[in-house]
Amino acid sequence: MRATAVSRLIRRTALVMAAGAVVLFLSALPLRAQIDTGAVLGAVTDASGAEVRGATVTLTNEGTNAALSTTTGSNGEYKFSPVNIGTYTVSVNFQGFTTMTQRHVVVNVDAQVVADFTLKPGAVTETIEVASTTPVLETQDASVGQVIDQRNVDNLP
Repeated sequence: MRATAVSRLIRRTALVMAAGAVVLFLSALPLRAQIDTGAVLGAVTDASGAEVRGATVTLTNEGTNAALSTTTGSNGEYKFSPVNIGTYTVSVNFQGFTTMTQRHVVVNVDAQVVADFTLKPGAVTETIEVASTTPVLETQDASVGQVIDQRNVDNLP
């Protein structure tokens, strides 16, 4: 009789521990993995400011020439996500409008880069390239530095 009481106690303890392990496992918060991607998004409008639905937006990695394409939605917006970090070229074309291109779009870790386009009416063969570069911003520390060549050092008072 005493052995059955002990075995019931052992079974009950094992059951409580198993139930506790299941509750702990199910209530654990999901851990975020390290992210090495970002996103490129924006809106495509015409010269009057109206949304351009169905425009083809192409995202091309400048380092690998790998390209992704999508079309703008009913509100003229597009989104590429997730996108590996790197430098990209974004181009937009739509029938009856000039093709617009923006080069050197830099995607950093967990960044959402906005590249909006305003299409202008034009011939199908006409292409307009928007040249812009993002200024380099040091976010790790507040130090400022500059390289000075020997001639400038010699000319110091």
